[in-house]
Amino acid sequence: MSRIDDPTIYDPFWCRLADLADPATNPQHRRALVEDLVVCEAEEVAHGHRHLTIVHGCPDNLPDSRDLDAFYDTLRVLAAEPGWVRVRGTTDYLTVTVRGGDADQRIDAFAAAARAANPGDWAIVAAPYPPSAVT
Repeated sequence: MSRIDDPTIYDPFWCRLADLADPATNPQHRRALVEDLVVCEAEEVAHGHRHLTIVHGCPDNLPDSRDLDAFYDTLRVLAAEPGWVRVRGTTDYLTVTVRGGDADQRIDAFAAAARAANPGDWAIVAAPYPPSAVT
């Protein structure tokens, strides 16, 4: 399966999220990472980026896996439309970031696709990372 986006596009969130996920990260460093995430988000929003995170979980059966693959195929089509896009995630979630004059409309299209594919237990949030990452 091909990638959804260009892996060379810098993502200011991934290393901070990885450190937050590490149980060995000390509380003081954890607080600093959360503050960094908020600053990164504010900087991106100020520069016209729009974010959407879909927490879908890791499928544990074939039908759910096929449904998630179909959703990713839909995202691939949306990401291929002209304009800047960054898609990153893990086996549990993905975050779509777009920018440009039509960023709000493009992120709305990604959100509509997520809502249509949602089997009922996904979290779909207008944020650059899953809410559980900072708790």
